[in-house]
Amino acid sequence: MGAGLAGVTTAWQLARDGHEVAVIDREPQVAAAASFANGGIIAPSRAFPWPGPQMRATVFKALLRNDQAIRLRLQLDPEFWLWGLKFLACCTARRYAAILDAKVRLVRYSQQRLAAIVAETGIEYRRLANGVLYLYRSAEALERGWQRAAPMRALGFAIERLDAAGVAAIEPGVRREALAGALYAPGDEAGDSALFCRELAQRCERLGVRFYLNCEILALDAIDVTMKAVVTRHGRVLGDAFVCALGVIAPRLREQFRTSLPVYPVKGYSATVALAGDAAAPRHAGMDESKLIAYCPLGDRIRITGGAEFAGYAKTHAPRDFERLYRAFDELYPGVADFKAARTWACQRPMTPESTPRFGSGLHANLWYNIGHGHMGWAMAAGAARITADLVSGRAPEISLDGLHVRR
Repeated sequence: MGAGLAGVTTAWQLARDGHEVAVIDREPQVAAAASFANGGIIAPSRAFPWPGPQMRATVFKALLRNDQAIRLRLQLDPEFWLWGLKFLACCTARRYAAILDAKVRLVRYSQQRLAAIVAETGIEYRRLANGVLYLYRSAEALERGWQRAAPMRALGFAIERLDAAGVAAIEPGVRREALAGALYAPGDEAGDSALFCRELAQRCERLGVRFYLNCEILALDAIDVTMKAVVTRHGRVLGDAFVCALGVIAPRLREQFRTSLPVYPVKGYSATVALAGDAAAPRHAGMDESKLIAYCPLGDRIRITGGAEFAGYAKTHAPRDFERLYRAFDELYPGVADFKAARTWACQRPMTPESTPRFGSGLHANLWYNIGHGHMGWAMAAGAARITADLVSGRAPEISLDGLHVRR
């Protein structure tokens, strides 16, 4: 269930293991929801958990002001309040350390598994393997960023500290006057996740995987603790084993899983913009840590993303939602992007309170979960797929799942 990054990579691993696989999705094409136009960055060195001691102040500020990168629109939905309370409960130093351990373990493994898929298939997806820049606009912010990255350096991630001149040396088009410096992670990378997903889906079909697209899931057909079929708008799809690799699951459907699945949508904004000045365009993907936007070169276009809005299940967006993104990028690379021709989009990130995914089975013995990848789905998908395929086949995953289990 699910034809985004999580679902397609899992289908690939299961098919490679010799299973007969079918993929079901309500969208008319592969990678049409959360995997469609994400930030494009695969950043193991930035696997920081969302919840932490500092987030309580950020949430409080979001309640008072609605012009921040993180926005909060209070909902009447009880699920919103329950998820929020769980999130705040994670905002302690002890929980932060445990979540960081689980998240780093997964993204490091996932980058290895992604490299293996690329080596095996030769997929082209506008990959940038030249590292990622994390930019700061003041000396104080740069110092805080350097200190925040200390645990990641201790874990073995290569992270270099650059002044503004050092940034300009590898990014000649950047407006160095806008910067104090950057952290450069040479092991991080980027690429077009939707293109990767669709190319991998084609390889899956060559292995016999069937895709049922434009095929909304209506119900689960189970007897006691055994799943028998998925009921779709176009009929029943039978199976011996099932994988839920959906993004944000509609509450009505989620209730039928009868398992704790604390996934709630967090809206993000994305603009794919034509380049007006190729010579000055970024050569690396990057994040403006002071303005909380990300950008990723994709051939003759640039993807600019940002924002985290708690707005329930709303998918709407308006031109004003992108003004902050355009302004911040243009301050770094003036005149490079043609914002008039931007393709804009809002996604629903499937977030758990911990910002880490869930694996394993719940009530149904033959139904496994690969859900809740949130803002790092591109960085987690390949490893999550291998973990899920191993669980379906009765093998122990290659990494520990401590802190990553579905809770019955």
